[in-house]
Amino acid sequence: MSTITKSLSSNLSVEHLRPFDVNRDLTQVADLVEQCFVDSLDQDGQRYLQQMRSAARNPAYLRWANMVAEKTAMPLSGYVWEEAGRIVGNLTLIPHLFRGRRLYLIANVAVHPDFRRRGIGVNMTHRALQHARQRGADAVWLHVREENQAAINLYRSLGFIEKDRRTTWQLERQNHARGSPDAQSLLRAKNAAPVRFVPRRVADWPPQRSWIRQAYPQEIGWHLSLRKLALQPGFWGFLYRTLNGVWVRHWSAFQGRRLLGVLSWQTSHSYADYLWLAASPQVEEGVITALLLHARQQLSARRPLALDYPAGRLESAIQSAGFQPHQMLIWMVIHPRDQV
Repeated sequence: MSTITKSLSSNLSVEHLRPFDVNRDLTQVADLVEQCFVDSLDQDGQRYLQQMRSAARNPAYLRWANMVAEKTAMPLSGYVWEEAGRIVGNLTLIPHLFRGRRLYLIANVAVHPDFRRRGIGVNMTHRALQHARQRGADAVWLHVREENQAAINLYRSLGFIEKDRRTTWQLERQNHARGSPDAQSLLRAKNAAPVRFVPRRVADWPPQRSWIRQAYPQEIGWHLSLRKLALQPGFWGFLYRTLNGVWVRHWSAFQGRRLLGVLSWQTSHSYADYLWLAASPQVEEGVITALLLHARQQLSARRPLALDYPAGRLESAIQSAGFQPHQMLIWMVIHPRDQV
């Protein structure tokens, strides 16, 4: 029996730990998450908390949420730590189905500042792992900010393994296209070979799809808003976009007849629209900067842009195009069925 299993066995009777109750816990959990992450909440996080508080006042939503908590990829289940009628700890469990495998994402792990260093986070995580094992989950994932070393150490001690580091880059609307340098001027200044930017062709999709798999591997791509079908040309891509209300645009970068990379823009319901960068591993950083600048000049300045990319890759190229790092997240995974 592993250390984790022993700890689970000894912690299940903790009287203050109970399942999240969507009918009565939403408002308190929203307040707790806001208090714990007030310094790092972005616009999407603030909107998420507003939605939680609004849902708490909607009886129809609460009835629906109770029926589908374990069937939909939404934050409707998890565990809370309650003392004297007050929720001081929260852990959200979000189920996913990916290629027939059941996965869980741990999110919103929050402990009130006055109750920290008492093992509340450890106990909630133990219980979440047992929950996942009992339901036959193949893996449990979580992400943590790079600077949160205490949380990283905790998750490593529980058996989580780091699988990826990713940086989210953002370009705010006020900087968007206004005063940005011309892409071709940049290339000439760098004495780079001529590059032309054209709308993506159907023939560009196979190499783009291959490069997307390298930048957004399937084992971690399921949690992103990237849906390859949304970017795919042809009837099925058109049907997906139509049914889901998604708009896309694509730009290909060529040097002579050689395709260097493809950049795709996708609308979103979040704070920013998405950019998906797919490029040859041999492409020069100056070309990537120019491709991003070209897209900026083609797009409206009304919406911010967000770009998710592996940490440490093409950083100077992305920054040179005006994007700023928003956060770096470390993605970690554990396989509950192996912890026996």
